[in-house]
Amino acid sequence: MVDPHNEDSTPEAGATTPPAQDPFNEKLRRGLFWMVQYWKELVSFRFDRYMIIQVIPGVYGVALTAIALGLLYLTVEAFMTSTWRGLFFLFIGAPLGFLFMASALRALLEFYMVVFKISEHVDQLVGLRDTVDRLSGIGDTVDEMVAVTRRIPFWRVLSGRGRTGKEKDSEDNNGGDSR
Repeated sequence: MVDPHNEDSTPEAGATTPPAQDPFNEKLRRGLFWMVQYWKELVSFRFDRYMIIQVIPGVYGVALTAIALGLLYLTVEAFMTSTWRGLFFLFIGAPLGFLFMASALRALLEFYMVVFKISEHVDQLVGLRDTVDRLSGIGDTVDEMVAVTRRIPFWRVLSGRGRTGKEKDSEDNNGGDSR
């Protein structure tokens, strides 16, 4: 372990240390990069990537804010109508409404996310299918080669799989003796 207060742990005179990057600047740089990429994908006419997967967290945040502001507005409206109605909406109606709408929104966005993930995986499987189709011809070729090598008389001797005693006996009993 290096002691930061120990003078022996300082770098040598010729060595330079890289400047420490400000975490705020790094976050700002990443945020700007993300925004540029977002706008590039938004105006792209290729449709080769699903952009919705990247935007779902932002959509969720904006929708939750809209739900909360809408329920706040309805609570103020309820207080303008009557105090009891406002209190009911503030303590029972708005929290239950927020819980229900936020849960439904979350389920809907997760469903969309799953659909897009399935679509991405299907796209990958289509690419694998092409590879499998190209390789399937190799299996047929190997089977043909095995069939050809079985017909070569000396192949059994070379491969060390000569006829066993049982094969010779069955061949002799089944018609190997053709007098």
